[in-house]
Order: sequence, then C-alpha cells, then structure tokens
Amino acid sequence: MTVQWGDVAGWLQGLGSLSALGFAAAAVVVTRRTYRIESERDQVNAAAREARTAFDRRAQAALVSAWWGSNDDGVWGAFVRNASETPVYQVYVTVVGADDRSDGHKSHYLVVPPGTSTFTPINGDTVAAPARRVKVSFTDAAGVRWQRNQYGRLTELQSTLCITADPPRVEALREFKDDFLASYGVTVEFRMNPPGYLQREFVADIERNPGTDALICPHDWLGDLISRDLIEPTVLSAEHHAACPEWALEALTVDGRLYGLPTTMDTVALFRNTRLAPQPPATFDQLIASGLTLRNAGRVREVFAVRVGETGDPFQIWPLFTGAGGCLFGRHRGGGWDPTRIGLAAPGSVAAFERLRELGEAGTKMLRRSIGKEEALELFATGHTPYLLSTSDALKVLREAATPFAISAVPPFADGAEPDPFTLVHGLVMTKAGTSKIIAHDLFADYLTHDHVISALAQGVIAPAVLRGSPAKDPDLQQFVTLCEAGTPMPSFPQMYETWRILAEAEVAVIGGASAEATAKHAAARVSALFS
Repeated sequence: MTVQWGDVAGWLQGLGSLSALGFAAAAVVVTRRTYRIESERDQVNAAAREARTAFDRRAQAALVSAWWGSNDDGVWGAFVRNASETPVYQVYVTVVGADDRSDGHKSHYLVVPPGTSTFTPINGDTVAAPARRVKVSFTDAAGVRWQRNQYGRLTELQSTLCITADPPRVEALREFKDDFLASYGVTVEFRMNPPGYLQREFVADIERNPGTDALICPHDWLGDLISRDLIEPTVLSAEHHAACPEWALEALTVDGRLYGLPTTMDTVALFRNTRLAPQPPATFDQLIASGLTLRNAGRVREVFAVRVGETGDPFQIWPLFTGAGGCLFGRHRGGGWDPTRIGLAAPGSVAAFERLRELGEAGTKMLRRSIGKEEALELFATGHTPYLLSTSDALKVLREAATPFAISAVPPFADGAEPDPFTLVHGLVMTKAGTSKIIAHDLFADYLTHDHVISALAQGVIAPAVLRGSPAKDPDLQQFVTLCEAGTPMPSFPQMYETWRILAEAEVAVIGGASAEATAKHAAARVSALFS
C-alpha cells in the first residue's frame, strides 16, 4: 500500500488543531470555575462583612432590655437595663395592657446610664400582679433608634416620619424640621392638604395613602377616623401628660382611650373695634343697640358680622344659638354627651332658631347668607362694622389691616342663657398604617411638650396653644386660651360630619326665612336617624 504523505500531514495538522481547541475549551472551563469560586468567595466575604456590620450596629442595642417584675420591696412594675458601656437616650418603657396588645402605661427616661437598671412602679401594687409584657424603645450612642418589643424582638426603626396637615400647620412645623433632626436624628416629611380640604376628602386621602405616620386634625373627626380603623390610641408618660391641660386631653379621648397630642385650640369670641365701640357690651341686646346707633349715624354699614355663607357655619354661630336657649345633645349623668337625647326640637332650640330667623333675611337682616368668612372679616378689618364674632383665624387679617380691636366672650341675650360656644382642639394623631409610628408616638410627645416649640407653632398658625403653664407671650392668643378653657369641647361621634351638615342646612334655612319650628323638627329627626 502506498502512503499518501500529504494526507498524513493534513491529518496531523487537524489533530493539532483539535488538541488546541481542546486545550482552549479546558482553559475556558477552568477559568469559569475559578471565576465562580472567586465570586462565591467574594459573596461569602461580602455577606460576612454585612453580617459583621449588622452585628456591630446592633452591638449596643442588643444589650438593652426591659421586663416586668417586682423590686426588693415587692412592688410590681417595669425594669429597663442598659448593660452596654455607653448611655442610651430618649428611652420609653411601655407596659402592654391586660389584653396583651394595647399599650397600658408608659415611662420616659431622658437617659439610662451604662451598666444600670431602672425601675418604674405601676400602681404601687405589692401583691402578686398578673403577668405583663414590656417593650422598650431608645436611641443608641450612634443616634440610631431601636425597639425591643414585648416578645423580645429587637428592630431598628425607620429614621423618617411623615405628617399630613393643613397648609398653615405644615408651614409652621417645617420651621422645626432641622431642629427635630438635630435633636433626635429623625427627618420629618410633610404632606400638605389643599386649602379648604373637607373632612371626607381628608379621610379618603389617608385611606388611599397609608404612608402617613401622624396627622393633625380637629378632635371632632376622631370618631370617624376610629370607626374606619385609621388611627390608634396614644399613651403618654406622666410628665408629658402633666404638660397638657386635662380638659384638652379629655377632648381627644374616646371611650376612655387618648388619641393624639393636643397642639392648638380655638373657639368663637367677640372682636370689638375699640375706636368705634370703646366699651364692651354687657348683653347682645346692648351690642345690637350700639351697632344700630353707629349705623344710623352713617359710621358703619353693618351692626355686627358673623360668617354664615351659602352653606352655613354652625361653629361660628353657636354662641348665638346656645345663648338663645338652643342645644344639640343632652348629657349623661357623668357629664358626657348623650346622642340618644337630641335637643334640636326642644322648646329652647325652637326659640333659638326663631331668634336666628328674626336676625336673618326675613327680619332685621343682620344675619345674611351673602356674608361668608371673607366678607365678615373684611367688614370688620375696614371699620364697616364695630363687632365681629369669629374664631382666632381673624387675627392675621386684622393685624395686617392694623385694625384696633379687643377680644372678649360673646355676651348673652338679655332674656337668654349664658352662651356656650364650642371649643375645638387640633390634635396630632398617630395612624395605624404608619411605617414609623413607633417613633411618632415617642418623639412627638417629647418634642411638642416643649414650651418654645408649641409657642412657636401657635404663633406660626396664629392660634392659641394647648400647653399647661405656657407664658402669655401673645395677649390676644392668651385671651383665646381663657375663652377656650371656658368653652365646651365639641362632640366627636363618628356621625358628627353629617350632624354638622344638617345643622348648617338648618342655619341657612331659618336665616333665609324658613319656619323655625318646622326646621328644628326636621333637623332633629335627621340627626336622630344618624344615631338610631
């Protein structure tokens, strides 16, 4: 057989190429395997580093604990221990209620030194108390906020809070954003409601956007918010509780549970132009007579002003309604509102509606639907009326206009009762769905009970502040504080939104000339149906 050397050479060359490809493939496999090994090693190292960082971050917090027990004297209460080598700050120890879910008692420590334990007696019990669980929240030496819950789980808390409020309160609170961050290491963000945001729109917005940790609202909204399961109770430490007037806390209390922190308050007062009416009238009849004299002399256009508008404003006109004998609800023996006793059709309320009718468009025309908020404030600010019934939101307009005025209680009718204006408390309320609500419960209570903060908030909003012993830096606001304390906090039933709407419709009806008795009976029936 003859050998074809050319074929052998080609075969050898092909074999070499195959070998080269084999070596290349092997190299690729080895490289990939080496890369995978190195990558896995890097991932392990990264995970180890993260674990070490997390361990170091939690190192101090892990040494802080709280528990229920008795001291050497046999008194039961809550212990908190800081076993670390550095202090922890803004410590809140909360004893969980008997239902094992709700908060029952809260204690506050500005600082717990290293290597120490503190004890807070609860009710001074020395007998064997039922088992309780305790949770503790605190800020570590690095400025990180933590909570160890009632089951011992340690969690790092978010460092951002979100508040929803109306424009004046958002603008006022924004001034404290940097100070709050410097004090607590927590950033506050805001959601601003549009001006004139109605309660129903506000509530719907909270339901659609659950990121809010706290909101500021009038206390008569609480029943509605609670019925929708949107907010939760607030438990204050003894010192924070003592910083707020008891009546204001009661206004924010529903079914024995406190909901929120009181911030500002308001009521309806009598503004008197001191140039036109140097002396305060003893009765509303004297007020009318004084205003008529000025009007007949051509010095003013209106005897007095109070906002009515096309849709009514029962809160503003309430001193006149109650001063003429009207009432909304009866009272329980304990003093609380009784919604089963609707007073709108009672003889006193019929007489009060008749008084509004007499002052209205079918009578003396002193009350008119054409006079709303802007018209009423402008009339007084420009000196076209000597008297104005208004809440404290008139102060900004009157100060800008440099109108000389004095503030006093709305006087009674000569043949009537002492007016009983409603008092409104704006509370900062914690939401159930908030991602940082634990911080909100703790730090807002501490921050908003500082006099300089609440006083500055009052000046920013231009509304009286709710804080016990706050100095009278603004005499006008201090006068409103006195009047608020003398007033009656509004009811806060879930049905109050609809109740106010019915009252507003009844108000504009009688001012427009409708029958007082028929309007009173119709309003009473509609309100009764809400609570049936």
